[in-house]
Amino acid sequence: MSLPCCAAVALLLFGSTSLRAVEPSSAIEQQLRTLEAELATALSLVDVDKLSQIWADDFVSTMADGHVTTGKARLKALRAKKPDPTSQVTNQNQKIEIQAHGDWAVVLVTSSWVAAGKTVGDPYQATHVWAKRDGRWKLIAAHISEVKP
Repeated sequence: MSLPCCAAVALLLFGSTSLRAVEPSSAIEQQLRTLEAELATALSLVDVDKLSQIWADDFVSTMADGHVTTGKARLKALRAKKPDPTSQVTNQNQKIEIQAHGDWAVVLVTSSWVAAGKTVGDPYQATHVWAKRDGRWKLIAAHISEVKP
């Protein structure tokens, strides 16, 4: 590999974080925990406006059934759906693991849908990829799988 090519690869791999001040990992983790809680609430309430703030414009998700969808498609479907204002079903996070790497992070979330204090269906695990864009964290990708006992 030529020297200019090696330099370009090194810049791509290390340049995005080495030239900027990096926030302490504890601050990043707290921001992401807050966003994950906001995401769970927005999903519970079918809050399309909040979801559109959390999801990046190019958000993509692989659902538990293997279906791949975009954020725009999900938002359109949610807008068409009329949420039940009397619904007591909520999305609750049981476990959150964060691996932050400067301006991007991978978050593993184990969650359940809960009604009247009882879990509805199987819990699921989501792998969320977050990126800091224009100073704000945005969810750019998700992969969701059911957790079987």
